[in-house]
Formats: sequence, C-alpha cells, structure tokens
Amino acid sequence: MCGICGVVQLSGAPREVIAAERLAHMTNTMVHRGPDDLGMHQAPGVAFGMRRLAVQDVEGGHQPFSNEAGDVWAIQNGEIYNHPELRRELEPRGHRFHTRCDTEVIPHVYEQHGDRFPAHLRGKFGIAVWDERRRRAVLARDRLGVKPLYYAQAGDLLVFGSELKAVLASGLIDPALDYDAIDSYLTLGFIPMEATPLAAVRRLPHGHALIVEDGGFRVQPYWTYPVPRVSAPRRSADEYAEGLIAELEDAVRLRLMSDVPLGAMLSGGLDSSLIVALMARNMSEPVKTFSIGFAEEREVNELDDARFVAAHYGTDHHELELSFEHDTVDLEELVWHLDEPIADMSALGFHAVSQLAARHVTVALSGQGADELLGGYKKHRAAALVGAWRSLPGPMRRAGDRLAPYAPARFGQMARTLAAPDPVARLVEMSGRLGGGLREALYCGPLEARGGEAAMAAMRQALGAAADDPLPVTLHLDAQIGLDYLLHYFDRASMAHSLEVRVPFLDHRVVEYCAGIPGDLKVRRLQSKHILKRASEGLVPDRIVHKRKLGFLRGSSGAWLQAQLTRTAGDYLLTDAPGYAEFLDRSVVQRMLRDHRDGRGTADVHLLIAILMLELWLQTYLPRAMAGAAPKPPVLSLR
Repeated sequence: MCGICGVVQLSGAPREVIAAERLAHMTNTMVHRGPDDLGMHQAPGVAFGMRRLAVQDVEGGHQPFSNEAGDVWAIQNGEIYNHPELRRELEPRGHRFHTRCDTEVIPHVYEQHGDRFPAHLRGKFGIAVWDERRRRAVLARDRLGVKPLYYAQAGDLLVFGSELKAVLASGLIDPALDYDAIDSYLTLGFIPMEATPLAAVRRLPHGHALIVEDGGFRVQPYWTYPVPRVSAPRRSADEYAEGLIAELEDAVRLRLMSDVPLGAMLSGGLDSSLIVALMARNMSEPVKTFSIGFAEEREVNELDDARFVAAHYGTDHHELELSFEHDTVDLEELVWHLDEPIADMSALGFHAVSQLAARHVTVALSGQGADELLGGYKKHRAAALVGAWRSLPGPMRRAGDRLAPYAPARFGQMARTLAAPDPVARLVEMSGRLGGGLREALYCGPLEARGGEAAMAAMRQALGAAADDPLPVTLHLDAQIGLDYLLHYFDRASMAHSLEVRVPFLDHRVVEYCAGIPGDLKVRRLQSKHILKRASEGLVPDRIVHKRKLGFLRGSSGAWLQAQLTRTAGDYLLTDAPGYAEFLDRSVVQRMLRDHRDGRGTADVHLLIAILMLELWLQTYLPRAMAGAAPKPPVLSLR
C-alpha cells in the first residue's frame, strides 16, 4: 500500500545523512506505490521517506507516525490486520492514538516489545522504526515476504527502500553486478533469497529484522518458516479440511479491512474461486471480480470458468481478453517496474489484470500461495513419485538409478529427478534451466567458473533441518524459494498501477496450519491439492473443484517469444554489443534464437526469455535507475 525508503547513520557523531531534495527524489521514484501522499522525517543521523496509497483512515493516515514523546518514529509499506486488537492491549498501558490508521500502532508496539515487535504483528509489511533516544533503527519484513525491503551499506550509512530503484536513487550505491546472483538467475529464472543482481544490495529476508546500533547492524529472525511436522494423533481428512477452511476464512475476513473499494482477482481456477466464495459470504455487497485471458490460449483460456464462478456468486465481474500478437507490451517499462529480471511471462498477465482491477478498486484479494502450500504443481507430483520410488525394493531402485543417465529425452528429467541424491539436487532437476551441457557452452568471462552453486546454497539455507521426506521437503523449499519470486512480481506488477493485492493463503497462521497437514493429503494418488479440493466441496462448484490445473500464461511462453521475434526481442539479443556478452557467449545465444525462430530447440524457450529479460535490465533499467530518471506512467498498452 506504500513505498518506504531512507538512510540511517551507523556510527560517528550524528549529522545530516542525505539532502532533503535527494530523499524526496528517492521517495518519488516510488510514486506509483503511493500516489496519495508524501511524508518525510529528517534528524541528525536519520532520514525517512514514504509514498502513501491511502487504504485505512484515508484522511488521517499521514506517515511517518511517532509516539507521544516524538522520539520513536515509524513508516510502513503494508498492512497490520490485527491493529484494533493491538490498540486494545496498548491503551490500558498509557499509549494514546489519534487516528484509525494501522501504521500508528507500530511505534507503540516497538516501545512495548523492542526488537521483538514484528512478532506481535499480523499482516504483510516492510517497516522502518527510528528510536531517537537510543540512536537505534529497526527494519522489519513480514513473515512470508509479501512486501519487499532492500538495504545496502555505503560507508557509515545504511540505505534502504521498498524498491531497488529507490536505493539506487540515493546516489550512494555502487552498481557492480553480483555474478553469483546472475548465475542463480540463469539457473532458476529468478534470484533467490537475499541476493540481488547488484553486489552491494541485499534483500532483507522474510521473517527477519535488521537492527542498527552500536556502530553497525545485524540481521536476525523473529519467525522461522515452519518445518513440515504432523502432530500425533493424526486427524481424519475431514478434520484437516474443516480446520483449513476455518483458518483461511479468518484470514479472508481480516483482509476485508478497507476504507476504499475492494475486489478479487479471479482466474477461474480453484484457489481464487475459493477466495471469492469466502469473500461473498462475509460481505454485504457483491464482490468485484477481475479476470483476464489470452486469445492465443484457446485451450487453456480460463475466462469461461471465471464467468461461471462470477455468475455463481453474483459478483460484479470485469474481464479483458488480450492477444500477444496484437496487444503492445512495453517490455522496458515492465522491467522498470519489476525492479529485477524475472523470467516468468506470467508477470505480463498479472500486470494486465492489475491494470484492469485498478480502474475499479484500490485493494484486491488473490489466491496466490495455495499451490506452494498444498501441492499444486507438476514438481509436487514428481516429488510424490520420488516417495513412491523410494518404497520400492532396493535392487529395483538401484537398477533404475544406473539407467537414469541413458533414459530417452522425454523421460530424462523424471529419471534424473528420481536419482537425485538430496532435496536440493532434486528441485534443481525439476526447475533448472541449464542442463545438458548448456551452461558450459553458454557461460564465459566472470561466469565461466560458476556452476549453479549459489542457487543450491540458497536452497540449502532454506532447507534448514527439514527431513528428506520428498513431497513435504519439496513444498518446504518451494514455498520459500519459488514463492519468493512469485510474490516479487505480484507486488511490483500490482503496485505499478497503485493496486494493493492481499494474499489470504499466506497469512502466517494459515501457513503454520498447512505445515501440519500430512503430505499424502496434499498430493494423493497424483491428484494435486487433494485436501484443498476436499475442503472446497460444497463451497465451490464441482466443475471448478475438479478441473485440470492451468498455469496462467505459462504454456504460451514459446508463442509469446515467437511473436516478439518480429518486434523487439531480436533488437536486444542480436545487437552487436549486448550487455550479456560480458558473461554469455553471444554466438550461442544467437544460435538458440535462430533455432527457436526456425522451430528447432524449443526446449530453450525459458532460457531465452531469461536472457531477454536480463538484457533489458542491463540495457534499460540499470542506466535509468543510476541516472535517477523519474518513473514514467504505468505501461502495459492495451488495445
């Protein structure tokens, strides 16, 4: 709902840390995140800036907020859903409030609980607190990482912001590339965990706080993603299903908190349909719903199902059908808003549906997160197969492992997945993009000696102490690694249009509940999201509950790239001096592009998209961010 940024002095005698004009410039690079208000606080040793999208207490919610004494200040990007309860707890202890804005509780919760204050908040947030008396700052990011927060050290200063461009706009940051992060990006299609494309800038991990004091800073967790664990005694499937709906409905009710128009993203699939069902029975007026489809996706276009769901619940429905043959996409502007290269063309669709929704509402709920929690992807069915494979007698399993390298191409990935020695290697086989010697052919210069180790190290960090039970551990990794980049483009694509998207499935209490559901109820006999389907029966029409899962735009990447070949892709990838040529062999990229254009080598389409988005980032995003250019209006041009 906002964008925050700032500079904090780490050591030395307090001084002005940044000029007011430069702070305003940092803040205004995120005007799309908060077109309704600008707020700043400056004092020796600290500078806070924020742009506000007014959602709660539209008139009274001006940030920053301070405590009664004016010596604790706070800014927030996000929402605190339990702020009414926190007020009731704090008022008897002498704390006084003057607005209904959720951000106002933050300095008071900090006064009461110190470093542990984020653990008392239920919501999604990036927060900065300045404690003047103790010369101390605390940054905090929500438990699931729904809201972003970047930081970088520049000498004795710490710079932070909701978006990378705001950090760069400080003029304090060296833009040198992080080649381990680039290797991770080309391996996975995104950069996992704390890394960013720039060596100097890091993301604050989800569920962590960064504390500035005593001449430095430290990063520490206040919440840990729950390890899969089924408590004894095991309950019946119906009991798990009833508990799941109860937790999810509570999360939906909390996310109906708004003083501005509110609606829902409706894809036509089970997850978003269930959210609409729970909204409909907790709202007194029709839910506003928003759907989008692509004309070229006739076999997987879900607009008919979305219309069916909208009619079933009597929603106020809005939809749009696009064509990637005829509708113009300004890729440079898309990359500008994404902030980092993301090799998932679903971002195009979400950018478009956010633009549609923003014409009617300021807040929308989404079904994002259900697949990662409850086993909705092919990789999760593959993990269930690994579990079944492990139950085979040892001699049969060892014989299969020996034959895996010689399996035909169509079975090779599954064979390698079954033979993978550990959960991290298994997930790379399921999701990786650089197998079959392609990395060795493609990499040169500073990438030549790299082999995906950084991506695997990030996965091992997320794995923690989880036991290697194939399906639960794959879900555990996917929810922290894969979900991280999906939330990244969800946030950037929606906030590009000043639209706040809320995700009830990622309420931390729902996530903790799902961690206790047995794996065989998530994927059962290769049926994905079995327990969610069971829980949805009677709430969502059977036609939707039991339909085949369709990935939004995922199956059309090849067709989209083919269309782009006649427009802009070749302009970036085939130029005489592309930015990627520093670390990728230009002749190999050109060959891949020619093969794809001629109908050969289609397996490389996802890698080609990754290289295209990286090149756009290098050629357009980075120079623009470093030049401090003001952002242009949001950009998906639709006809």
